Amino acid sequence: MQIRSSIFVAALAIIVPSFVDGARQIKFTNKCDKSIWISPLSHPFGLQLTPDTKKLENGKDFSYQIPDEGWTGKFWPRIGCDEKGDNCQVGSSVPFCSLKKCDPSADTKVLFHFPQINNGKEVIYYLNLMEGYTISAEVVPSRTSATCNKTRCAVSLDSCPKAEGTLGDLRVTKNGSAVMCLAPILKWSHPLPFGFGRNAEEGDGKWYSCLPQVVSPEECRNNIGAKTEYVKQVHRDCPTGFAYSHDDEGQFHNCSNDVNFEVNFCI
Repeated sequence: MQIRSSIFVAALAIIVPSFVDGARQIKFTNKCDKSIWISPLSHPFGLQLTPDTKKLENGKDFSYQIPDEGWTGKFWPRIGCDEKGDNCQVGSSVPFCSLKKCDPSADTKVLFHFPQINNGKEVIYYLNLMEGYTISAEVVPSRTSATCNKTRCAVSLDSCPKAEGTLGDLRVTKNGSAVMCLAPILKWSHPLPFGFGRNAEEGDGKWYSCLPQVVSPEECRNNIGAKTEYVKQVHRDCPTGFAYSHDDEGQFHNCSNDVNFEVNFCI
């Protein structure tokens, strides 16, 4: 099940990175001990970024240029892919695979909304761990303020809950190693072999998913979905990231219109 984010509709760092002059940009740096692939998933009614896939070897970086007209979308890292960036061991969730073969969408997601340049409106970013996570990340804005801070999301697969109530082990393992950590809603609803394939509107699933047609935001925050070991761990290791739907400890970072970003993976 894909949890939809409202950012597409609504919506103080000590070290500040330097950027080249020109258009706004997001610079990605791979600090992992292996190659990763980065792809922008743009809002379906917005402009697209190029290239659609970029391989980053250890220590390498790449900057996506943001159109002056604005851009909205998200990024997540993929690991263990072929040379074209396909058939990945980690990160092959929609739209990068067929529905029958998709991994759970338990990726470390970074989302951005850039309005038109110089129109006075703020740039917004946030980290979405409502479906799960894979590797750690940090986001560093070039301009900081009280509402535009550096985010350090030091999540670890070693900390992924192994005994989450009736859900059990939230880790996904491949070739004997943990590769992702599922949020409770994905463990509940994703098809076998990764999840239980249960209805997100029934039983405990309604508290894990907190679908608006089923429960209110207040009910969501006061039931088991908000009190899981997974949520506690995300709040500890990724303080401003969103751990579940209606998470009031998550934070939308509102930044100046001319801001650039640096995103580092495996911090």
